[in-house]
Amino acid sequence: MSSTKIKIPEPEWGSNLANVILSLEKLRSKQLFGEIPSHIFYQLKDIFQILETLGSARIEGNNTTLVEYIDNIIEKRNNKDEKHREIVNLEKAIQFIEDHVDSTTAINSAFVFELHKIITKNLSAPPYGEGSRFPGMLRKNNVSIKNSTHTPPNYMLLQDYFEAFLDFINADYKEQYQLLMVAIAHHRFSYIHPFDNGNGRMGRLLNYALLIKLGFQVKKGRIINPSSVFYADRKKYYDMLAKADSLKDKDVLAWAEYFLLGLKNELEKIDSLLNRRYVQEKILLPALKSSLDRKYITEREYKILKYSIFKDGMTIKAAELDALGIKSSVNKSRAIAALRKKGILRSVTEGGRIYTIDFANNYLLRGVIESLNKEEFVSDFLNRQT
Repeated sequence: MSSTKIKIPEPEWGSNLANVILSLEKLRSKQLFGEIPSHIFYQLKDIFQILETLGSARIEGNNTTLVEYIDNIIEKRNNKDEKHREIVNLEKAIQFIEDHVDSTTAINSAFVFELHKIITKNLSAPPYGEGSRFPGMLRKNNVSIKNSTHTPPNYMLLQDYFEAFLDFINADYKEQYQLLMVAIAHHRFSYIHPFDNGNGRMGRLLNYALLIKLGFQVKKGRIINPSSVFYADRKKYYDMLAKADSLKDKDVLAWAEYFLLGLKNELEKIDSLLNRRYVQEKILLPALKSSLDRKYITEREYKILKYSIFKDGMTIKAAELDALGIKSSVNKSRAIAALRKKGILRSVTEGGRIYTIDFANNYLLRGVIESLNKEEFVSDFLNRQT
């Protein structure tokens, strides 16, 4: 029997892995929320949560495409099939993490078990679906991992393995080892396979929670999409996990480098969305043009929305419509009211008369996703039929 104890191998501090860790440390401490107003940032963050949840579900075999999922959001379909419920559960799990995790949070058994209950709620138990026979409890049977030669620990020994895992992720580490802990925790969770189902989804959610705990604060201007590291090349993901199953130091460090390099690349890419001009010219303006071409919005609405996204603060007031040739107070009020009725303009503050573009849950979302796709924020994996 292999030891339940989990350790962090010592990397060579002149290695590529060490350089990746140093780069990630700079990103962790980077001051955010510079140029992008919060009312725009949080809409972009909501969209990346869509990519995160859908990506994590599709890794496990859910065949919902991004186009299908976006259509469900825009058309507000109350889709009750199992594959949709699985994604909704992941959305709720991410919200649970963001509501409950900060730098002082202990990721204890109660937290982990609650996450498992959330992701498996109202889903059929295996082998028929992605639910669980034991929601929020350690498995009571032995399991195998599909396409893997590794056999997880016997269920009678599982409590010791699980407690060792919790001790590992909650230990006090020096900064240079904290990110290594996150990487190793993802592999070791998969290695232990503590639940009868949902272990892949759980491992990726715990990545999200641990990164927030370590200072990649999503409430302070950070967007994180760690699952993208894995779904960009699913085969390599599983191959690297399998390599680390040897538990040899060099193989565990190879896994850590794979994971942390992918995370670094993703964070650097996503942080470009904190640049106001980039968001204006590369994301929102093309989305508006696409919506105009499809006749989702009129020419006048296009001009109003374009004006709003290029103005300081990325907001607009009715009085400013003079600049667009709308002179009378009645016509100004009607123009704003029409956009609000369509759900593509909303008050920055409840009941206020300063407005901002709303693009995260209406048909403008299609154009924003197209822009993000063109700028290579969206993996082809999310739209591929499986």
